Amino acid sequence: MKAFPVKIGLEVHGYLNSREKLFCMCSTRSVEESELRTQNSDVNSRICPICTGTPGSKPMGVNSEAVRKMVEVALILGSRINLDGLIWQRKHYNWADLPKGYQITMSGSHARVNASGGKFRGINITELHLEEDPAQWNPETGKINYNRSGLPLIEIVTEPEFSDAEQVVEWLKNLVLSLSYIKAVRKNAGIKVDVNVSTYGERVEMKNLNSLEKIRKAIEYEIRRQVELAESGVAGRQSLVRETRMFDEKSGKTIKMRSKEGAADYRFIPEPDLPVLRIEKRLVEEVRKSLPEMPEVKLERLLKKYKVSEEDARILTKNLELVEFFEALVNSQFTGRNSQVAKMVSWVTVELLRVLNYNRKTLEDEDVEILPEHLAELIGAVSSGRITVLKAKQIMNDFVPRSFSIKDGKDIGMISDDAIENLCRQVVDENVHVVDEYRSGKEASLNWLIGQVMRLSERRAGPDEVREILRRRCE
Repeated sequence: MKAFPVKIGLEVHGYLNSREKLFCMCSTRSVEESELRTQNSDVNSRICPICTGTPGSKPMGVNSEAVRKMVEVALILGSRINLDGLIWQRKHYNWADLPKGYQITMSGSHARVNASGGKFRGINITELHLEEDPAQWNPETGKINYNRSGLPLIEIVTEPEFSDAEQVVEWLKNLVLSLSYIKAVRKNAGIKVDVNVSTYGERVEMKNLNSLEKIRKAIEYEIRRQVELAESGVAGRQSLVRETRMFDEKSGKTIKMRSKEGAADYRFIPEPDLPVLRIEKRLVEEVRKSLPEMPEVKLERLLKKYKVSEEDARILTKNLELVEFFEALVNSQFTGRNSQVAKMVSWVTVELLRVLNYNRKTLEDEDVEILPEHLAELIGAVSSGRITVLKAKQIMNDFVPRSFSIKDGKDIGMISDDAIENLCRQVVDENVHVVDEYRSGKEASLNWLIGQVMRLSERRAGPDEVREILRRRCE
């Protein structure tokens, strides 16, 4: 398997997070992941003559929101943005999902791409450019859904510097995470990746891989296939030719689709209906100043400054809103500025995520507003002994969609020792059979009794104190 050097390059396509399509005003907001990948009942509901390629229609000026997102992506990759006039190209090919018979793109044999060069996680970037997505063709039914036609795509092309599938998958994970920090790519749409693999002879391209697992399996199979050909002597008689293959998930194999086209096959010509695209230096600098810190910067600060464990730090940095929430929590006036960092982490990585996941929400959702200072108040109340941990967790259950100050609440503090004693007496008197089970050695019965007291106290009784009182009363 190591007889030949393995070279792997990627062409990563992501749906840009814009409200409208690239060359028309059709909405992209409700085109969800299921629709981007499969046919559904809501087909052809967000279309117009432009994105369906109706004869006589012409593209509108390029979506400025998409251009700005492209600039953001280029900057985090360290690419050099082309400030010269850029000419859109028509890329011709004959496929059912292409209504005009060509795709409008900023790539091509004589094109000047949006940005070039740069490096990300040790891999050099060849170029990145904008283009429109084709429609969605179902080969089984022959039907076409044009909702996807015209969506703005960013394509990131790497140098062939990867050597195995695991390296590719890890790199893509980090790329998707960084793109999520700038909200450049729509999180529900995923990415599509074309993978080029060569061991000897010409490279082979595998098209439209849309999951990390598919990418891993396709690369591993293709390397094995090429090397086995070489080791069997086929390479000496017949060199591998450039071709495009697809990955068949059921068989776990790549299957030839067609011979690989060259640039000449696409018959690139300038798009006459679109003006030259000029990206101003002022826009680039404005975008540069607005970029957030990247995940690796956040991770280092969590580890070194806040002394957060690596496991918790990685959970926090998976989401920009989450890590920024944690930093705001740590520096809140209610927490004594960094004095309780160790105690605060689990309130975010466990409890906050628990509440959000239960409600199927994230901090990014427009209808969710959870303020760090409200959670800080809650943590402070637990630390001072004013409320129990269980009561705090119960209060957090109501933090979605909007959190609130516990100062506005009533009867949330710890109840008196006498009140706890009375509740314990009540539970023991009303559950004699459970008390007898505990006396006979069934420890779980005591836990049940504790639960009853906590319920009656609305979680305002300290569980340790309840346990001791119940043990005494059950003797």
